Amino acid sequence: MNLFNNALESNCRLVELQRANKELDERVFSLFAINQSAKAMLTEHRLEELNRLAVDVFSELTLSANTAFFLYDTKSEKYALKAYRDVFHPEAGTPSVNLTLRQDAKPVVTRQIVNTADKDDTGYFASLFEEGMEPLEVLKAKYIIFIFGKDTEILGFVTLEDTISGTDYKKSTFELVDSLASYTYIALDNAMLLKVINDQKKLLEMKLDRLIMMNTLIKNINSAQTSQQMIDLAFETLTVSFGVESCMIALYQPEDRSLLVSAAAGDSLIGRAIPLSSGLEPLLQGKIIFEPDATLVSEYIGDDINDELGDKAGLLAIPIALEHYELYEIRLIGAILIFKLRSSLLSEEENTLIFEAIANHMAPLLDGYINLDRQKQEYVPDVKKQFTTELKARIEECLEYNSDLEIIRIVDEDATPFAGSNASRMASEQFRNAYAVSYDHTFVVIQDEFDRSRQALEGIADEANASITCFRLYKDFNSYDELIELLNK
Repeated sequence: MNLFNNALESNCRLVELQRANKELDERVFSLFAINQSAKAMLTEHRLEELNRLAVDVFSELTLSANTAFFLYDTKSEKYALKAYRDVFHPEAGTPSVNLTLRQDAKPVVTRQIVNTADKDDTGYFASLFEEGMEPLEVLKAKYIIFIFGKDTEILGFVTLEDTISGTDYKKSTFELVDSLASYTYIALDNAMLLKVINDQKKLLEMKLDRLIMMNTLIKNINSAQTSQQMIDLAFETLTVSFGVESCMIALYQPEDRSLLVSAAAGDSLIGRAIPLSSGLEPLLQGKIIFEPDATLVSEYIGDDINDELGDKAGLLAIPIALEHYELYEIRLIGAILIFKLRSSLLSEEENTLIFEAIANHMAPLLDGYINLDRQKQEYVPDVKKQFTTELKARIEECLEYNSDLEIIRIVDEDATPFAGSNASRMASEQFRNAYAVSYDHTFVVIQDEFDRSRQALEGIADEANASITCFRLYKDFNSYDELIELLNK
């Protein structure tokens, strides 16, 4: 009898030892699996790849038939399904599932694993998420494992279905899941921090590129010889380098309180005047104007110009102004009007700062060029006045001494206000008494060698595709007033 009892006791101890060995083997395997999985996850810093890797790790080590991995999405401010694995249907796509965390949610770190078959656990899950358990039905979730961050922050969670063998999950499996969740948190936290660092690096590089472009723009502006050249350089750089799709640069005209367009995408807009409406009046105080509603832009610039501009995102008006601190006044010189950017928003503070810096750099240079142009105009000879004064004196002299006089008028039909007249230039080279009273009208006063002079002027007219008219004293007119009357016809 004692021998039989000893045999039974030995057999029980053997069975218990075998069970303990089996559990120990499972734990050793789990530790090995956790170690390898942790290495794999900790060396992966790409979030998308890490999401897929986390699903594979949980699926392989728990033998779950369906495994889903949720992570908090900062854009949608929801917990979104990032990766999904169906062992029996590997070709199945990832369903779209999103959960919203309640504002009054109170996660409990000790309740890391939720059993969907337990009403208390499902009630706890529903207290955390507005949608409750219903969205997870498509995933056939049996267990939910939370991944906690700092304090009680929920970084994400993993859902597990039944095992592929149909057996229940062992206690050691949940211990394994708990360790995996901890390593997953560390890997996710590292990947997120690295993503933030990379994003900041890209942002800094982009800011540096924009500063380099702005420095180049300032150099180009400094090299301009005239105000119009500076405006054209600034406009071209804004559209090419700073992503401005629709804009114009205008100079303030204090005489009629308007903005005169000096540069724009459409040539038809150049030279147009924008009355300084009540909406644009803050520019006089050096204030930036921002209008986010594209339908209201016409109230600032008028319906005609608004219709010609086409598609707009709004209005960002940057004043080009000089601030005189000693006089406590701001003098408006012009404005940069931006209506649309190619790849960013008008409201972005960085864009506003860059455009304002460009406007502030342009202000003193533009003011200097405008003053210089004004001074040049004061010293430009008034050819029309010179001609009429000289003509009157010559006619009176000829009438007094009974001498001959001819006035030749040259009209150049090919002349333009910007290119000038070829006939006028050629006449000025050959005749001392040539007066270009306008871009297409030139008068030549002849007092001797009438035939030779007339033939020379006819040759110039033929070459320049111009027409000439001769007015002879004593024949066509007998006084200065009669000649002026003829010329005005």
